Amino acid sequence: AHKTVRPRLALHSLACDLKSDSKPVRGGSLLPLQVREKAALTVRKAATTSGGDKPKQNLLLLGFYFLGWYVLNVGYNIYVKRTLNVCPLPFTFGVIQLGAGLVWLAPQWLSGLRAVPKPSEENKKALAKVALFHGFGQLATVTAMGLGSVSFVNVVKALEPLCTALIGFLVTGINLPWQVWLSMLPVCAGVGLASVSELSFSWACFACAMISNVVYATRGVLSKLSMDMQDPGENMDAANTYAVVTLMAFVITLPVAIVLEGSKVPAGIAAAKAAGWTYAKLTRMVAITGLLYYTYNEMAFLVLGMVAPITQSVGNTIKRVVVIVSASIAFRTPMTPMGIAGSTIAILGVLVYSIVKGMYPSAEPKKIEEAKDEEKKE
Repeated sequence: AHKTVRPRLALHSLACDLKSDSKPVRGGSLLPLQVREKAALTVRKAATTSGGDKPKQNLLLLGFYFLGWYVLNVGYNIYVKRTLNVCPLPFTFGVIQLGAGLVWLAPQWLSGLRAVPKPSEENKKALAKVALFHGFGQLATVTAMGLGSVSFVNVVKALEPLCTALIGFLVTGINLPWQVWLSMLPVCAGVGLASVSELSFSWACFACAMISNVVYATRGVLSKLSMDMQDPGENMDAANTYAVVTLMAFVITLPVAIVLEGSKVPAGIAAAKAAGWTYAKLTRMVAITGLLYYTYNEMAFLVLGMVAPITQSVGNTIKRVVVIVSASIAFRTPMTPMGIAGSTIAILGVLVYSIVKGMYPSAEPKKIEEAKDEEKKE
């Protein structure tokens, strides 16, 4: 008789010898592509060989994960923007969102539903580098959302693949096929068109969104160079690695938020009260944004565990469209015909890029190894 293997358990049973070899997925997943592909393959094999799981049940579960991913992400963007509109403390809220993952994780670790991660000393140093950029990328993203519309920020964030490719080339020397570079042109054109036609355009918002792109792209490159090791520790599967990095990012960015916004918190609370928000409502909204942030990333991870990476990329593109449309409706954000055209071109460009990159993958792993050797020498 076949043994039933649940997708989530199969993911958590992945051994720590998975190797990192590519960039992270947008939405908080910083796991290297080779790790994610092997995780997805493990879960799909478990699902097909399981005697108790039926295809229809798997489709329903996948549909639930996709729905949860979209709904939680839309909710996160809307709740964050509404909170920032009455209480402009982006660094404070960004740090709280990173730390809120502990509320989601602690019960699972204490109850035994999820194995407690125990990273090795070597892995702690490697993950600290990734966590540094993960944390500051989150702060930049939340700051951008406070300075501009949710729709515009999501359009600018479509440039993250381009930033990842450029930084990857500068750091590792790995050049992507010309077809992949060419596929990024529509994204650049679409973002440019959306920017010049954005009615509430702000250079500060655009700059913060681009800083977020660069920081997250750098995080991805560091993942390639630093997360391949002989002794990652105990229970350091993909999900727990993301959990550890997120909590380390919270510890790293907390002092920054205290220094830069600690003195502004009373004024922020007063502004929220002036807008008709009670202290209880403000606390509830901040807590909700934190839980939404971690859970939508968790859902994205579960989706990837049941589909191929290219399918997840397509789903991520559709999710971005859903977020842009939902935010425009929720906040009644006016968009010009040129802005709609630019946003559409940019988002569809990301979809084309994902497909082309899958057709023409980079095949220069030796340069990554050389970069690692150079890093060790330094």
